[in-house]
Amino acid sequence: MFCPKCGKEDVELFKCLCKSCFIEEFRLISLPDKIEFTICVKCGSTLKRGKWKNPGLPEEEIIYNVVSDAITVDDLVENLDIGVEIITIRGSIFECIVHASGTVMGETIKQEYAVEVKKNKTICPDCSKYDSGYYEAVIQLRADERVPSKDEIETIDGIIIARIKKLSEKNMMAYITNRMVLKEGIDYYVGSYKVALNLVNSIKEVFGGVVKESPKIAGRNKSTGKDLYRIWISLRLAKFHKGDFIEYEGNLGQITGLNGKRIAFKELDSPHTSSVMWRDYDRIKIVAELEDTKNTTVTSKTPRSIQILHPETYQPIDIPIHEGISGIEIGEEVPIVEIEGNLYILKLIFNK
Repeated sequence: MFCPKCGKEDVELFKCLCKSCFIEEFRLISLPDKIEFTICVKCGSTLKRGKWKNPGLPEEEIIYNVVSDAITVDDLVENLDIGVEIITIRGSIFECIVHASGTVMGETIKQEYAVEVKKNKTICPDCSKYDSGYYEAVIQLRADERVPSKDEIETIDGIIIARIKKLSEKNMMAYITNRMVLKEGIDYYVGSYKVALNLVNSIKEVFGGVVKESPKIAGRNKSTGKDLYRIWISLRLAKFHKGDFIEYEGNLGQITGLNGKRIAFKELDSPHTSSVMWRDYDRIKIVAELEDTKNTTVTSKTPRSIQILHPETYQPIDIPIHEGISGIEIGEEVPIVEIEGNLYILKLIFNK
């Protein structure tokens, strides 16, 4: 066997060439002379196989990704390393050199390839929606039998800002297109329905509340003929706050915490803590507020009762002892609340 290119005889041939000539003519990679890509001028995301991805990448990284995606590697190549160098920029044209190195049949090969990359500018659908004020859902922040307080609104605004910042890193529809202040609460217009649900769940983890959804027809998809809906999500905060007093199924208690699943309360006439699921919220009755608590002094103590002075009439009142208040001593000042003519000593202290 001989090599038709260099004339060597009695050598092993690879595709009709000796090893040296084969490697000399071998191309590590193949790629087009010209490549185009489309980028959104608003968010910097690029269009790849019909989907917009990777917003905000540096231009050099975008060029590298575009060129790398266009490269086809020969099956014989091992340990391939690719580098893309931008030589000149003429408007939207990037003239580049691709530096490739790899191992073929035990031999290290280094090669360079010239390629022209063209950038096409447009606005992606998500940015177009944002610019037009598009929204899929409205979060209606309300409170039961009251108006959300200034502190509640400020905290919820903070939750929304933080979550939007986080979600927008991966979801271009994570934005608030409008925040409308109403006498009954706040309406937040959210780009994506899924994002709106995420925001509502984040708020519920802090404040609890009752959620209801109401879809409304917003138009019709011209290509599919199907109705398009916007979702109104009502988040109704509880009529009570942490520290207030409630009655549930005959048990009196002081609210100790609210989260997305339940309302926790400390029973007033026992050391136990109980909770109520939000689905049973409408069965809860508020019987006193934190502002109704007062302080008084323990005047005497027996194995069965603690005697205190009524904070208004100064009459002695005997309170049955239970484990939750058994450690109170004579002379202590204790917080109390009066509910339906009965006084209860409180072990939990909340800021009014």
